[in-house]
Amino acid sequence: MKRTLFAALCALLAALSFGCGSGDAAAYRNAAPSPAESPPASPPLPSAGAAPGEPRELSGHLTVKSYWDPGMEVYVQDFTRLHPGVTIDLRQFDGEGGLSFDDYVTQTAVELMAGEGADVVDVAGMAVYQYAKSGVFCDLYPLMDADPDFRREDYYTNIFEGKEFQGALYSMPCAFLYDMVCASKPLLEQARLQLPDALDYQEMLRLYQKVLAGVDSSPRMLPGLDYTTFFWYEFPEYYDPETRAARFLSPEFLRYLRLTKELIHPAEESDLTRVTNDDSFLKEDYLFCRFDVTGGTDLYFFLYDLPNVTGLVPMVSSSGKAYFRTTREYAIPSSSGQKELAWEFIKFYIGEKEVPDDLDPEYAQRYYRSYIPFVPINKANFFQGFRFAYQYTLPRQLDDPDTRWRDGDRDRAVEEALERIHSWNQQRNAEQAEGEIYGLLCQDLDRYYRLDLLTPEETARRMQDRMTIFLQE
Repeated sequence: MKRTLFAALCALLAALSFGCGSGDAAAYRNAAPSPAESPPASPPLPSAGAAPGEPRELSGHLTVKSYWDPGMEVYVQDFTRLHPGVTIDLRQFDGEGGLSFDDYVTQTAVELMAGEGADVVDVAGMAVYQYAKSGVFCDLYPLMDADPDFRREDYYTNIFEGKEFQGALYSMPCAFLYDMVCASKPLLEQARLQLPDALDYQEMLRLYQKVLAGVDSSPRMLPGLDYTTFFWYEFPEYYDPETRAARFLSPEFLRYLRLTKELIHPAEESDLTRVTNDDSFLKEDYLFCRFDVTGGTDLYFFLYDLPNVTGLVPMVSSSGKAYFRTTREYAIPSSSGQKELAWEFIKFYIGEKEVPDDLDPEYAQRYYRSYIPFVPINKANFFQGFRFAYQYTLPRQLDDPDTRWRDGDRDRAVEEALERIHSWNQQRNAEQAEGEIYGLLCQDLDRYYRLDLLTPEETARRMQDRMTIFLQE
């Protein structure tokens, strides 16, 4: 049985490596800092330290495998300093002249199915449930429940729930991000329209058509718009990993294909995907702009005077699901002989960290990128990390006399913004389509949207067949 699963998975992953899968998998992690921004090996960063309390004495040896995690070296350093009896062998790949993401997935899958995987494995961007149903990953919930020092209420458990497969949690989503949407205030006012509380692709298209009919100019819909822009949000609606069923032949999905191709006209520019202190492109050129909540520096949206921009609302699927994307995610293979120690390391990775009272400004940026990348799964780390970004990053980088700051108490505005973002964090309830799965279907989408080689029915049939095979493996 093990040999059959191993052969099937190898064949599947070989197919994944063909075509455009690697580019999309890389794009899935596109919010990561560049290698030049990674923390240096020397001199070491000041340690964040563990949360208050005496750590248990631990000993043993771990192997940690990571594809792209600039802060992992620092975590390994801190953990072994806290537990001198522990040694860690870190195997890290950065994709820069080394292992591609597709090759990393293939290599990792072969190791897992052969029972030779590391004790802690980076699985961000991978279809975790495909491996979990073959029994290669541990359910983390029993480890949580058996640990008297672990408090679920300290974490965004809604993210745990969004990652569950058949009631189990096979990987730890250490950090995440998600999309919000803002709109052109002048265009909405001119068309006498209001932004709803949330936006899905159909509502965005409808609102866009109404604005075109109600204004004198001809704004485009969204910077960097592509035919597949909304696919990440709608794709998970049409397959179910638990029942292993896909429904891409449904009338709803065919309507989606036709509607997006008919109404979406790709934008030429792709460099205006975020509002900064210059929101002039939203005055009359575009109606919408996505804003991915990625880290503490995003607080600038709440601090700048942006006269052309509405407030942020969630971007959701057509069924109302508030998706998130994991950016740091680790699993414990069933083959590990150090499961409890591996859990202790993951728990340390996501656990609350004490931010030093005084940090040399030279290391502030590097410290932030190491310890607080994206939105941490730990609530306290979220608040501390985003405040840290405000304290050390925004004033030092952006305190420019030409910057238009909003009137009022800036510190109070930060705290109000943190509470709003915290509420958005808690609303996340499902994971977006994984980059690994998207690689299966990108050729079919290209042939339909870009090359006009397939009809909607042919596209849906190809996608249905591919996903059925994938889900049944």
